[in-house]
Amino acid sequence: MKARIVPVRELSDADIDAWQDLGRRAVEPNPLFEPSCVIAAARHQSFGDEIALAVAEEDNEFRACFPVREVRRLGKVPYPTVTTQVRRMSYLGTPLVDATRGDQATTALISALMRRHRFGRGRLLALNWLGDDGPVAGYIRSAAADLGLLVGTWEDFERGILRRQPDATYERTRRRNLRHDLNRRRRRFAEEFGSELSITDRAGEPNAIDDYITLEAAGYKADSGVAMMSVEGESEYFRAMCQSFAAEGRLMLPTLEGNGRTLAMEVWLRAGEGLFMIKSSFDEGYARFAPGKQLHVMAMTYFHEHTDAAWIDTCTVANNDLLLRLYPDRRRITTLLIPLSRSPVDAAAVRILTVARPIYRRLRPAGARAISRIAPFPAGG
Repeated sequence: MKARIVPVRELSDADIDAWQDLGRRAVEPNPLFEPSCVIAAARHQSFGDEIALAVAEEDNEFRACFPVREVRRLGKVPYPTVTTQVRRMSYLGTPLVDATRGDQATTALISALMRRHRFGRGRLLALNWLGDDGPVAGYIRSAAADLGLLVGTWEDFERGILRRQPDATYERTRRRNLRHDLNRRRRRFAEEFGSELSITDRAGEPNAIDDYITLEAAGYKADSGVAMMSVEGESEYFRAMCQSFAAEGRLMLPTLEGNGRTLAMEVWLRAGEGLFMIKSSFDEGYARFAPGKQLHVMAMTYFHEHTDAAWIDTCTVANNDLLLRLYPDRRRITTLLIPLSRSPVDAAAVRILTVARPIYRRLRPAGARAISRIAPFPAGG
């Protein structure tokens, strides 16, 4: 098993084909670590030339890979780190791993990063936002143990997901007062505009992606600096990524419409048996009808009737109370820290950071916590 670390902009066509093939057969799907996403990020983000791919390969096939970027800080802690967060928004950071050689491939990847560390590179590996409910996190912990490395937990939380039920009875999972409130608001909308709320998938429309970017920029996400148009190159990256997934038939844009207008939109990516809801926004001019909530709940039935997916992952941050209320099932997400040497100094750093992180989060103001959840490893290191 060989491993190497290659700048994404320098990957060959054969590398990209092997990467795409691994994405299709990965033991845990993650479209955010597939070429359609990472290559677009490397081409359009202002720090795209810093993004590399760590890959383990055997017999001309990729067996495991994840993108990496070297930063000078872990959050606000000054410590040279190799992070798998190569975009401002994380969503999901589970490496792509071939089920047949998972343990060996992840060991090869971490070993390659350890060799790189000897030449003055990052001292810690931050595996950001792993799905901790599948085999890949187990492969990583096992590989670290085999290499004699400590594993620390920097972040750990649950987020809402929706698992397919035998029948489209998802409304029963919501509290009665929420059901009544949303039904009342739908009736008010119909009475005021003479139009029912409905959902359509706009993924096949040429202007739909631009419409989403514009919708997001018109609301509170622009005021808080979260909107894509707030950051150089992010709209271009997002547009290129969506176009690539659309060309493969793996993009869905569930859209809430009424009164001849777009009231809310979500962005879903398909990978394996699941859907990944990476974006959602609504028209704040219609806020009194709760269009964002309406789309979330109506899209559950749309998911059931118009896809064969087994689940939707909301891809959201910790403590998103709204989505935890709306989506009845749970997925555990973890950020792991691994020293890239057997040095007692780096091991001590992992221990200190693991202990200090919960204290640090409790002491910070609520607004600062919210921004940190958006970008725990900020652009620019």
